[in-house]
Parts: sequence; C-alpha cells; structure tokens
Amino acid sequence: MFLYNFVIHLFYLAMRFAAMFKPKAKLWINGRSNWEIELNDAIKKFDLKHAVWMHCASLGEFEQGRPLLQKIRQENSSRKIVLTFFSPSGYEIQKNFSTVDYVCYLPLDSVKNSKRFIDALQPKVAIFVKYEFWLNFLFQLQIQKIPTFLISTVIKKHQPFFKWYGKLFRNALASFHTIYTQDKESLQLLNTLHINTGILTGDTRFDRVLDVCQFPKKIDSIAHFAEHAFVIIAGSSWQTDETYLIESFLKLKPNHPQLKLIIAPHEIDLSNIERLKKMLVKNEIPFHLFSEQEKVYTHSVLILNTMGILSSVYQYGTIAFVGGGFNNGIHNILEPSVFGLPVLFGLNHHKFNEASDMLALKAGFEISSEEDLTKQVKVLLNDNVLLDHTAHLAKSYVLNNSGATNLIYLDLKKQF
Repeated sequence: MFLYNFVIHLFYLAMRFAAMFKPKAKLWINGRSNWEIELNDAIKKFDLKHAVWMHCASLGEFEQGRPLLQKIRQENSSRKIVLTFFSPSGYEIQKNFSTVDYVCYLPLDSVKNSKRFIDALQPKVAIFVKYEFWLNFLFQLQIQKIPTFLISTVIKKHQPFFKWYGKLFRNALASFHTIYTQDKESLQLLNTLHINTGILTGDTRFDRVLDVCQFPKKIDSIAHFAEHAFVIIAGSSWQTDETYLIESFLKLKPNHPQLKLIIAPHEIDLSNIERLKKMLVKNEIPFHLFSEQEKVYTHSVLILNTMGILSSVYQYGTIAFVGGGFNNGIHNILEPSVFGLPVLFGLNHHKFNEASDMLALKAGFEISSEEDLTKQVKVLLNDNVLLDHTAHLAKSYVLNNSGATNLIYLDLKKQF
C-alpha cells in the first residue's frame, strides 16, 4: 500500500500544479477543498446516515449507474441516496441530479480521507460502477463490513489484477460482496482469480439508452435541419475524427446534396470550438452554431456546442460517427444505435464489447482513414435497402440486450 499511497499523493500534487493552468483540474481541486465540512453539513441537513451510496468516475459511468439509481428511488422512496463523482465532467453536469439526495466529489483516495468519509456517512451499501477501484475506500468499506457492489463491469486480461504487481488490486476485487458483469468472459476471468462472487447481468447502459429513446427531448430547429436529409451525426468527436469527417463531407457533398453533418465535439470549451470553426472556414464550409439558437438552418453543417442533448439529437440522424477511436477509445455507441443508426468508429474500440458485437452483426463499421470513411458512407448513401436493414440490426441489438437493471436490483434489494 505504501507505493499506491505514494502514487496517489503524487497525483494530487500534479493536479494542484495543473490547476494553475487547466480549468478542469482547478474544478477537481476546488470541488474537494471543503469536502468534509460540506458532507457533514449535508448529513445533518438531509439525514443521510445509512444512505445508499453510488460512486461513478465520470459522466459515462453515471449513465450506466443512472437506471439503477432510478430503480432504487422508485422502489424505495424513503431511502436516502448519495452520489459521488471522481471527474468534474460528471459532477458539474449532474450536481443537481434530482433522483438522489446529495451529490459531491469523491475525496482523494487516502487512508485518512476514506476513513473520515465512510465514518461520517456510514452507508447502508456502496455501489461502484464499472472500473472504479479506489483501494483505500474499498478496504475501509471491507473493514467496516459495509456491503459493496460493482455493477456493469468488464474484466479483461490486460487489467492490473492479472499482473505480477496486482495482488493489492486482486484483494480489492475480492472485497466486493457481488460483482455484476457484462459478459461471460468476465465471469470466467474472475474464476481464474478464485473470486466466485460474480453474476452475469449485462450492461445497464442498454436500459438507459432505451429510456432516452422512449422520451427524447424534442428540438424543432434540428428536426427541421434533418428533414429530407441524410444526416451524419459525429458524436463526441476529436480532432482526427473531425479532419476525416470534413474531408469526406467535401468529397461526397457535390454528388449528394441531401448530405448534412452535425458535429458534437467531445470538448466544447471556447478554444476547441474556435479550432473546429477555423477548420470549417479553411475548407470553405459554411456552418451554424447551435448556441446561436437560430430557428432555421440554411447551411449543411451544424456544430452542437452544448452539453446534455446529444443522446436526444441522435433521433434526427441517419448514421452516426462516434468519436474517440483515434484517441483513448470510442465513446458511447449505444446512444445512436437505439435510434436505429448504423454506427461508424475508429480503430481503438477493442475494450468495448458492444463495438465487437456491432461489427459482428454488421450494424457497426470500423474506420481506419478518411478514404475508408468516404467509402462506407457512400455505400449507405446509395443503398436504402442496406441502410434500412443495418438500422434494424442496430435497434434490435439494443432491445435484445436490455434488462440488466432489473436483474441487478432483484439481487441487490435484499440489502435495503
């Protein structure tokens, strides 16, 4: 543990240094500055002792945990719920999430912080989402005999549990009362570690995107923009994604006037939006900014420079290009799939089961270059039968894999 705690301390110092230059790091530091006072005040104000506690790394993990939080609230209206985040990108967007009673940052994972947090809250149960393995918190929960659960997780051979230095992480994994896995392979790998607390339930994200699909936000200006058009929606795009998309758009647009493009960048800070605008201007592509709230869009490119609506915007698309596949990994491909959009994505997708599934079904397509992207979009532009068939496969995939939330809750509810 000495080396782990030393690395955590170095990480904190690095974040303090980064906070002088990066707004996100500053939010990370400032959001934790008075965590103990604020938590104790909230415990008294909202009577949070023995609450259900869920922790999510960021916004993506929150979307996985959200269906279970809503199910717990629906079935246990008097039970208090506390939600914590590691990242500002999760906390800043969901700090007012009304389903729970209190939202805050998870304190830095030190021995002192973990003991003070858990001593103060004394949660009835602790629920971690997907990949959160904060050792001091997990061991403190184990010491205090608080049932701890891991939901929607995927266990892979490359993870620390299987490394020569992974004993501490294996011990942390063994501390969970139950581990709800997305796939059979994860169960098998847990068994090789002699951990027999796994249950195959699937991924709660399928339930979340189905909820969004049933009650999406209606956006009249985008509905008008997409009418009678073939709309590519670039979701959570990065610079390489955008470069390929713009080059492909320029090649395809002259022969396909119905082609339109919505770009929703992964980062919507002013500097990144300005960079994207310059790319479009350089290529002489006129565009609109969603934030300008125009009622009618006359150009064929729209920049979605706002948060919180992308999952609903997919309802207006024809196909989706999900970003991140040329960076750290693709973003959520289920959000467009549930609306029946064929999904294209870059090469870095091998950690995501749903990407492999979609490729096998031929409802998803791997893209390695601009030429590859242009070729695949052109095929879908010119073949309505294939487009409709692929759309059906994408939608059916989500429907066929839903239900994880109910399976987890049925097993978990005996703890309440």
